[in-house]
Amino acid sequence: MGFRKWALGLCLLVLNGCSGLLYYPTRELHYDPARFGLTPEEVNFASANGAKLFGWYFKSQAKEKARATVVLFHGNGENLSSHYLHLTWILKYPFDLFVFDYQGYGRSEGTPSPEKTVRDGIAALDWVHQNHPGPIVVVGQSLGGAVAMRTVIEAKGRLPIKFLAVDSTFPSYRSMGRQVLSRSWITWPFQWLGWLVMSDAWAPVGRIGEISPIPMLVIHGKQDQVVEFKMGERVFAEAKEPKEFWEIRSGGHTDVFTIQPDSYKEKLVDRITKALGAK
Repeated sequence: MGFRKWALGLCLLVLNGCSGLLYYPTRELHYDPARFGLTPEEVNFASANGAKLFGWYFKSQAKEKARATVVLFHGNGENLSSHYLHLTWILKYPFDLFVFDYQGYGRSEGTPSPEKTVRDGIAALDWVHQNHPGPIVVVGQSLGGAVAMRTVIEAKGRLPIKFLAVDSTFPSYRSMGRQVLSRSWITWPFQWLGWLVMSDAWAPVGRIGEISPIPMLVIHGKQDQVVEFKMGERVFAEAKEPKEFWEIRSGGHTDVFTIQPDSYKEKLVDRITKALGAK
């Protein structure tokens, strides 16, 4: 009985504010863009609650004018300075890239929460729309996929969002919390705490169908050890047409554009191009 009380106390500590299960931000610069010959514009903008947010805007390296701005919603670890490398390859095509940090990450003020990350996402899309008018493409990875879906739902109809791609993501914070607690034999008996303590008030679950008619691409690796493959299947099942699912049989977590064949990069560009109505 003493051990179970200790384990329960540990779970409650982990679940304190839900942040222990969801967010692992860092403040340091992980990979300086200068190391890769990149010089992004440093962007400062504000979220709805006044918190100052930070982002990098990368201009396309293609000869022709950029057709759209791709906005990356990154995952729950570190900050934008480690995640931007997932998509810098797209700069060789006629697309600009904007990467931003949620509150509490990198140089962004505040602390993260499900509601704040969505508010931050809306602020990021608003900044792009105001400063670089034109079509917007949203890409969300892991936690960022859940944030991106809910952000698109909230901003749909007001902003020119033409395409949404989510990779290695999940529909419900409650379900994800339960999954995290199931990974250890110590916390396994207390999976119900993830359902009890966490809230889906700002999750996309139950509303993913509202993203339609914006074309939606769901990507998930069969070997994902962080977010179970069935989570991606749930996202796709709830989405409405037009939608597409990429099952990456040898794929792990958010590695489709890093260690998987380059053909996936070409396929994404093709899907974006079609969504924009460009040839």
